[in-house]
Amino acid sequence: MMSGYKTKLLCLLLFFIPALAPAQLEVYGKFTEHSAFEPVINYAGNKIITEKLSITFFGLIRQSWSQALIGLSYSPYKFLTLSSGMGIEHGKHAPRYTASIFLKQKRTSLLLLEELGSGKDNYLYKVNLFHQVTDQFTFGGSAWRYHGLGPNFRFLIPEIQSTIWVMPAYDLDIEQARLMVGLSLKML
Repeated sequence: MMSGYKTKLLCLLLFFIPALAPAQLEVYGKFTEHSAFEPVINYAGNKIITEKLSITFFGLIRQSWSQALIGLSYSPYKFLTLSSGMGIEHGKHAPRYTASIFLKQKRTSLLLLEELGSGKDNYLYKVNLFHQVTDQFTFGGSAWRYHGLGPNFRFLIPEIQSTIWVMPAYDLDIEQARLMVGLSLKML
């Protein structure tokens, strides 16, 4: 179980900090070929400090695991953002670290993200390569530990500034096909 102060910190990060800055709330489910379903809720956002520097935050809740991270991002150029941070994860007595590089050129973007917790197998990677085909449709590919490798289809609903996404994938860690379906909602 999570200790009292860690639970309070996680609640603060999950519910109050996103209210102070633009954020994205994402709800998705992972379906497996064996009809298992796992719901996931996460949020990500930033509070701009200067034109090039922002405070970033991220939180994730699953049935069996959760985390909260806070850090800084630096954008030396309009097409490049470098981020790093640290936080806590459910059930661990050690910090969790994160670092990412985000590149965007016109309608094409690339995200390289790594997270590291305690223990040699306690890491996550995420690589997204996307191209915005139209104002409402983006297509790309993702390699995402615990999720899989596969195409990623995103459909923007402009009236509510939200995105529905679908990712059929093959999870290389457990050698299993998955289908993820999600909704990303912009907050503020």
